[in-house]
Amino acid sequence: MTIDLAISPDSRWAVEPLDLIAECSAAGFAALGVAADRVDGAVVDAYRASGLRCHEVLGVLLSGDEEATISAAEKVAAAAGTIGAEWVLTIFREALNPETTKMIERCSAMFADVGAGMAVEFSPLSPVSSINLGLEIVRVGNRGAGRAGLMIDSWHFSFGDSTWDDLARVPLDEIAYVQFDDALAPEPDGNLRKETMHRRALPGEGTLELERFASTLLDRGWAGTVSVEVLSAELRTLPAHELVQRIHETTAPYWR
Repeated sequence: MTIDLAISPDSRWAVEPLDLIAECSAAGFAALGVAADRVDGAVVDAYRASGLRCHEVLGVLLSGDEEATISAAEKVAAAAGTIGAEWVLTIFREALNPETTKMIERCSAMFADVGAGMAVEFSPLSPVSSINLGLEIVRVGNRGAGRAGLMIDSWHFSFGDSTWDDLARVPLDEIAYVQFDDALAPEPDGNLRKETMHRRALPGEGTLELERFASTLLDRGWAGTVSVEVLSAELRTLPAHELVQRIHETTAPYWR
């Protein structure tokens, strides 16, 4: 296996899906994520014509509201099946407990039915705040008919509860894919939600230890999809062509 570069799009980018597909293909990306509500026949046809894979559908919020969670999961699973997505990104607003265990098992089986896995996202803004907590959910999702893997985001890793030793011990076969991004130096107000949604940076243009992050995985022989997710108020002002090119140019050197 090799490293495939991908993009996890920012929903605030002023670019239509068909144009983004064309730009990602031209820039040399192998895959592109898509929001479930953007999946239609034209988008499916454009993916196929471009040769891009859909590595992720965005996404499902697993909350304490079972009815809302399952309803959303059904819609996202349908979109994942339509476009042939490899993973459904799943975010957690509740920790692992008997109620969420049932939902995780049900949702992961639902995604598996359409050929996708549950990509478990850990985040410092979530009760699932670390690699180890994420792996507990992965193992629940892999029970029975389900399939799950851990999605490791460099921003979430750097600002959350995980350690470098945790990253070095992640079973490689339990990694779904990586999201890659840098971060500006945090502002004094300590508002992590603002930092994660509006102040990320292109790889190498911020403060995170990205060389160490990448090498910790590469030196162990990991290969898979690295998807850049740069949520940045500043970068949202760039034309799509320039932004996509810059994402590729700044990311590729870390993963060669």
